[in-house]
Amino acid sequence: MTEDFDQLYEKNVRRFLGARGKVNKGMLDTLRSAPEQFGLYNNGITIVVADFKLTEGQSFDLVEPYIVNGCQTTRTIWEVCHARLEAGGTGSNPELEEWRKRFDAGVVVTKIVKVGNEGETLLEAITRYTNSQNAIREKDFLALTSDFRTWARQMAERYDVFLEIQRGGWDSRRALQKQNPGLHQFTKMTNAFDLMKVYGAGWLGEAGLAYGKNPPFLPNGSIFKRIINEEGVTEGEPFGVEDLYAAYLLHTATDTYKFGRGAELDSRRQSRFLYYMVVVDLLREVLSRAGIPAGHRSLSSSMIKLFEASNEQAREALLNVALEVIDTYLTQGGDNSLFDEPAYKNTFYFDLNGYLKWEKLGKTEADSPRLRAQLAVTKMSWVKRWADSHRGAM
Repeated sequence: MTEDFDQLYEKNVRRFLGARGKVNKGMLDTLRSAPEQFGLYNNGITIVVADFKLTEGQSFDLVEPYIVNGCQTTRTIWEVCHARLEAGGTGSNPELEEWRKRFDAGVVVTKIVKVGNEGETLLEAITRYTNSQNAIREKDFLALTSDFRTWARQMAERYDVFLEIQRGGWDSRRALQKQNPGLHQFTKMTNAFDLMKVYGAGWLGEAGLAYGKNPPFLPNGSIFKRIINEEGVTEGEPFGVEDLYAAYLLHTATDTYKFGRGAELDSRRQSRFLYYMVVVDLLREVLSRAGIPAGHRSLSSSMIKLFEASNEQAREALLNVALEVIDTYLTQGGDNSLFDEPAYKNTFYFDLNGYLKWEKLGKTEADSPRLRAQLAVTKMSWVKRWADSHRGAM
């Protein structure tokens, strides 16, 4: 026994969402006011198992059970019962006894499916088609990808970071830590889908798509497939936890520069993903000039090394010069301003949001000549000096 209730939901697409949303609030209301009718309104529970065995008394032992549809149902039932029946009071309570009788009269249909130990495809299909009460987002299916479950464990073991692959996973973990002070207490977390977009924008140069769209970065999406299948990579090592951790480090560092709607500078309101691309592009140039392979694996290992405490000065120099590129590019009147880009004026008709979501953003001199020129100037004037001063950081 692990005493970790949430392990039942490890292969679900999400964890318990609490009282958020109309469906969960409705279940709470029904359990409190009409528990005998709960099963009439509920779609039921689906449990997948590696195997099941008939025991004495017509009971079954379930081997490796996972609730793949019914996390919200089972947890809501547990929360209500725990609050009402485990409150610690003594003596008789006629109202509670009446509720208990009505609760005992309720029934929830439960389906148990044997998928075996190699049933990942069947598991995903069952999960996809049985979940309908709380709408599933496509990115929730990251939780069903075995690689992500492996990477979540590795992020915890190697880097002490909680990798959220299920919606509600971090909220659930924090509640578990609060209830169990002796449990390992994560203080750092990150979301797997967010990291896929950071990696796609930076390492693959897909800043426009990352800013503008989600589907390409989801399972079966075009960029997701490029990342996982490592299109064009010749270094031999597949995409893995080191790449996710490198993306996490860049993501958290970028947060300190206040990109987004609350940005203090106009140049940083819509340029977070472009910033990822610029940082990695400059790092790639540094590696090339140092004679170090500049493929995806090398970029990730170099990014991780940059974030070691001994390389703080080198890291800050790289991140700050990338900020200068962004701030210069998104300021009107400069030599290499975005507002003078031909595509910005002639294709997007001065629509900044549209231009920054363009799938060709920054990729070639033909697409974004002003940005490529600004990067070229920066590389000529800064990269060699940086490499000479911080060679040990690589």
